[in-house]
Amino acid sequence: MEQLEDARDMFVTVHDQWLRQFGADHQNTLKAANNLARVQRRLGQLSEAEALFLDTLTRRTATLGADHLDVVRSTIDLGELYIDMDRLPEAEITLTKALERAEYVLGEQHPYTFDAMNALARAKEAARKYPEAIDVRALGFQRRSEYLDRLLWVTGENAREGYLRLHRPEFNAYISLLAREGGAEAGKRIVEASLKRKGLLLKVTSEVQQIAQLSNDPELSATAAELEAARKDLASMTLSGPTSETQGRHTEVLYELERKVNELQGLLGRASVRYRSSIANVTAGAIESVLVARDSAFVDFLAYEDGGKDKLIAGVMISEGGEVRYDVVLYPDRSALEEAVIEYRTYIQDEGADDDEILEVGQVAHELVWQPVLEAIGDIDYVYLVPDGILNVLPFNALVDLDETYVIQSHDLHILTSGRDLLPNEYRLADGEYVILAGPNYDSEEVVSQDELLAAQGRRSTALQLGIRGGASGLRGLNFEPLPGAEQEGRLIVDRVAEQERSQQTYFQDEAQEEILAQLDEPPQLLHVATHGFFLEADDTLRKRLLKLQRGADLHVPPPGDNPLLRAGLAFAGINTNAQFLGDIDTVNDGVLTALEVLGLNLTGTRLVVLSACETGLGEIHEGEGVYGLRRSFQEAGVAEVISSLWEVSDAGTQALMTDFYERLLNGHPAREALRETQLEMMDSPEWGYPYIWSAFMIVGSYESAGYSIQ
Repeated sequence: MEQLEDARDMFVTVHDQWLRQFGADHQNTLKAANNLARVQRRLGQLSEAEALFLDTLTRRTATLGADHLDVVRSTIDLGELYIDMDRLPEAEITLTKALERAEYVLGEQHPYTFDAMNALARAKEAARKYPEAIDVRALGFQRRSEYLDRLLWVTGENAREGYLRLHRPEFNAYISLLAREGGAEAGKRIVEASLKRKGLLLKVTSEVQQIAQLSNDPELSATAAELEAARKDLASMTLSGPTSETQGRHTEVLYELERKVNELQGLLGRASVRYRSSIANVTAGAIESVLVARDSAFVDFLAYEDGGKDKLIAGVMISEGGEVRYDVVLYPDRSALEEAVIEYRTYIQDEGADDDEILEVGQVAHELVWQPVLEAIGDIDYVYLVPDGILNVLPFNALVDLDETYVIQSHDLHILTSGRDLLPNEYRLADGEYVILAGPNYDSEEVVSQDELLAAQGRRSTALQLGIRGGASGLRGLNFEPLPGAEQEGRLIVDRVAEQERSQQTYFQDEAQEEILAQLDEPPQLLHVATHGFFLEADDTLRKRLLKLQRGADLHVPPPGDNPLLRAGLAFAGINTNAQFLGDIDTVNDGVLTALEVLGLNLTGTRLVVLSACETGLGEIHEGEGVYGLRRSFQEAGVAEVISSLWEVSDAGTQALMTDFYERLLNGHPAREALRETQLEMMDSPEWGYPYIWSAFMIVGSYESAGYSIQ
């Protein structure tokens, strides 16, 4: 309140000075007057604010013309004031007029246009006109998604997440309205919202990298450069509003720029099936066309806030008898659900916990997470799941009901990162070799030459003397112990593949180098990597930055401006020797493959990637974005299905699971079925029948869309 009062006094002073210097109708004087009225409104001085807003609006209209953006701003501010004064009919009329002028003058995606639309939605909500409010919010959501697509493309890597956070309240308001209404239409809108927004950050990052790769092609470089320039112009014009060059035709200029961007994207899409698939528009109707093939359910979770309280909702599609219907599942207390998930993960990994304790905690998690889904889907046992938030690291199959039946026993689950995963795409599935890298020699001195290391050391010493760079930090603090079990696992798989006379490339010890993946001539059919995975925390001291994640409670949401794709990765030969020189040596073979580097690998159409390393399914959790880590990056790189781990498992347990899994896979079972059958069999084993062992690995993707079955 004190700051607002200070601001009011400041604007009074500024207004009086400009009034004396320029007169009452000068643009600067009117700007100060409008800002003063906005502060008065926030201080609750509503009558004073109304009088000043009306006077400012009248003068701006007379001086600047009805189509000036300052007139639009004053009209929006007046409409918002009427909401505060509970004069809702006047608010709706005023804000409808403001929205129409903003769209005409500034375009559909100018910040003032969004302000008008959000305020109009609030006015309709206050008047309890919820269906109308939902329609306004839905239109705003669609336009904001298009806006973000424009802006994120030309925004720095570390600023993109900040844009999404900035506009998250709009998303929350929309989903909150849908939760209030419920029913089939709300369920469909939730699914549509998820398709447009979930995973957007990584999708844009991947597309930017794809354009960079396409620009290396001499025949496409000019088109790629033209697309980049057109996108920058479009983003700039969207934010700026009319300029001296576009005055009176601003919306037409925006339309032409957007048409140009779409045309250039089409040209590049014809040259790259991966890029074409990435930019394709996906609707709930497309998912319906897949679901109708059999009785099944599609459950898409979305985390959101309502009134400052964390909540969770799921849009549900249910296919029965060739007909698809929609529903909504509400989770009013997300915090309790998250605590249950964290506790279950903790107990599963606790060697000191007895079976009854694990069972009881698993039943609590089942009641909170899975029971509401069961009430919506009924007897359907074939279920596609798209998690959000903490649910991305929940072993759904290990949830257990009061009859001590695990979900894996009662339901056939397909975990997806987005509804997009379910849809057929244009990828030509790779028929290349099996590529197996296992048990790297982390202390190898054969990866980077001594001359290169000495040169790097010299550059680093000079930088330190000049004060340019401090000591080791981040990735430079990495150090890994040998994994003899990983090498043994890899050799067992090699033997199984050889028995089936499959063509394979195998790399162990000193040969298990990062550059093997960076220099793939063609996408492998299957890639198996048995090594250390890692995830570094955003803010911690060097030695503590390796995220052990023995407790799910260690998961956190990162601060803005931080790129988690650079802090998740896989370790390869030579990393212990090279770590201190990371950044000063060639990144293609420095011993670390980050999740960001994965996006650039030649894996389009690879059928399956198996990340048989500790905690490769983990990463930084972003609400609405999933887990930023290796699993998602491999999928964005064009891999159909990815198997990764939720926690560290013993060598013996991992070998037992992988041996049986590959036995089934090589005998023609689709990857997801092979993993599920292996896990079901392990449950009956006295040695391996613990959730800690059999539920540690999960597969993400859909073999329907991947078509992955070894013939």
